[in-house]
Amino acid sequence: MQSSRLPAKIFFSFFGERVINRIIRISKKITEAKNIYILSGSKKLNSALSLVVKKKNIRIFYDDEQNVYKRYKNFLSSLKKKPKYIIRITSDNYLIQPLVIKKMYELCKTKDFDYCYVRPLSHYSGEIIKSSLFLKKKTSLQAKEHVTWDFRNAKNIKIISYAENFLGIDHKKYFTLDTISDLYKMTLLEFKFPQLKQLNCLECIKKIQKNWKF
Repeated sequence: MQSSRLPAKIFFSFFGERVINRIIRISKKITEAKNIYILSGSKKLNSALSLVVKKKNIRIFYDDEQNVYKRYKNFLSSLKKKPKYIIRITSDNYLIQPLVIKKMYELCKTKDFDYCYVRPLSHYSGEIIKSSLFLKKKTSLQAKEHVTWDFRNAKNIKIISYAENFLGIDHKKYFTLDTISDLYKMTLLEFKFPQLKQLNCLECIKKIQKNWKF
């Protein structure tokens, strides 16, 4: 809600659906509703989210507004039973693909990796992180905003970084929702590629990448 570059971006709508609702819909393609949490900042500043989670039958955790890493750490510390992995997706990544995440997770858990992502930190895939990594005591300043910064640069954990053409998508060509310029691009996409309303549409992404100037 408090994004400095594009405030309240999660409530913008594309294809007749708010960004936050699409992200929840994507999450429900990956796991059960009981496993889905929104990790938000200050409850006072983000109280509108409480209405969203109640309607969608998921849960929300309010914590530190500025330190996002601390938000994850405190969330996990509050759980009696901690999950082995967290799958992290954000509202910036409007075109994230559930099929990509499912394939990543399958490979990740089979080999017991600690941290999994697609190069170069793809906006189509999200990240998969062992929960135990968040509970370490020391973190860098960068991790406060860029939550997984320390994991990507660690030398003592088991990391897999999938290739930039994972599942046939060019992960270097992407769309995000972070600025006014991004909002303009997404509006054009909505007009030119109505099929993007779908989820699990890798062929749609490939077609756009072939016909769009990035």
